[in-house]
Amino acid sequence: MTRIVHYTRCPVATATGVALEQGFFDAEFPSGGPVEFRNIKELGKDRMIKSHFDHHLDNSVREGGAIPPIWARSRSADTVLLGLTFVRDSLAFLVRADSDIHSFADIAGKRCSLPLHPKLLTDFMRANTERGWLCALAEHAMKPDDVVFTDVIIDNDFKDTANPTVGKESRQPFEAKMFDHELEALFNGEVDAIFTKNAQPARLLRLYGDRLRCIYDLLDAKVDDHMINGNPRIITISRNVVEEDPELVTRYLQVLLRGARYAAEHKEETARIWAGEIGVDVEDVYNTYRGDFHTTVWPSLSDETLRRLRVQIDFLVEKGYLDNDVDIDAWAEPEFLARAYAREKLSAAA
Repeated sequence: MTRIVHYTRCPVATATGVALEQGFFDAEFPSGGPVEFRNIKELGKDRMIKSHFDHHLDNSVREGGAIPPIWARSRSADTVLLGLTFVRDSLAFLVRADSDIHSFADIAGKRCSLPLHPKLLTDFMRANTERGWLCALAEHAMKPDDVVFTDVIIDNDFKDTANPTVGKESRQPFEAKMFDHELEALFNGEVDAIFTKNAQPARLLRLYGDRLRCIYDLLDAKVDDHMINGNPRIITISRNVVEEDPELVTRYLQVLLRGARYAAEHKEETARIWAGEIGVDVEDVYNTYRGDFHTTVWPSLSDETLRRLRVQIDFLVEKGYLDNDVDIDAWAEPEFLARAYAREKLSAAA
């Protein structure tokens, strides 16, 4: 009997996206074999979006932004943490080109957008944004009450953005528009500045460069932890798979390592793949990520990466995004990743 494992991922830079595009999943788990990996979208958008956030389904894997899997685990989701990646992507603050805000210090007294998504199971966008503002304020020796946080209510359930159908899965290009509602609020004068992240700042500046200005990017932060925002990205799997077929877990991670290795060896192709995964143009990838960005999706459970995860969890607990803390030691099972690296004859990522 074939075991069907459903995958989902976020529109961010992942080894999963590369492995899917290059056919590594199909090669390791061919159709009709004892194990098949399928897009969770085949279950319907409603079931897809629910499990993408709460990971309640057995026989499922997820790679993507940190907040949903942390939130799910804090609510007793029966998942196992298999690996983490840390990709330094843009964390940028945008104002209108005709604004009197010319540097981040000028933000004092201004209305700073905080998105509010009533339809989301967990408002990861608001959490990302709040942390972005607080870290940028700290970088400039400013306090939260130096600005006016302003709610922007957004009627978006992210069914078309989570787990995008791209690459070999689709002939239609995918365009991520998750910041367009806040952009409209900025242009309409409802707020004075917005926070954007990933490759979206580059996309927005490409589309609206004559109307927008970037006043700061946390990629330039002096405190490294201030770049922890939706990072580390998290690879999780349903515990039933770990208990019922541990060999499958190792093979799954081997596929991700092959994706990471391909990415590290093919910068231009990786930029193209990630542009499709993120929903932007290739130039936006190059204008967002710095240096050898294509080498950054090696899964790791190193002490430093786990520390960064702790920083993210502590923020979510402190600001009330989680009702319960998360015990990382009880969540992570590093032996699978270590075995996968050994089988691929690779040194574990630091």
